[in-house]
Amino acid sequence: MVQQATDGTTEVAVTFDDMTVLSEGGIDVFLLNWNEAADPPPFYIDVEGRRCSYALETFLVRGHGAELADRLREHEAEGRTPLLLERDDRYLLFLHDPAAEAEDEGDEAEAADAG
Repeated sequence: MVQQATDGTTEVAVTFDDMTVLSEGGIDVFLLNWNEAADPPPFYIDVEGRRCSYALETFLVRGHGAELADRLREHEAEGRTPLLLERDDRYLLFLHDPAAEAEDEGDEAEAADAG
């Protein structure tokens, strides 16, 4: 399920059907349950062509209070799409950033033009 890249990072491809929706503090977010997986959580999650990267933030599954919903709102307000991965008693935050993706594509185009 998890693919390891040559740089040591890991990535998994999933579909929206692989996830559930968590409603938290008036906000809905996709949730990928990783509790049954033998592999450690990946660094990247590709959701039908949308690459989400681990944001180095975690939250308790129980007892996170309003902090989780507030952080999700902040990321959405900044144009990023949050996704949560549940592993044991923690939610790991992943983000899809369309602006960063467009920037990466622009860098690749410039490199191709220069070559």
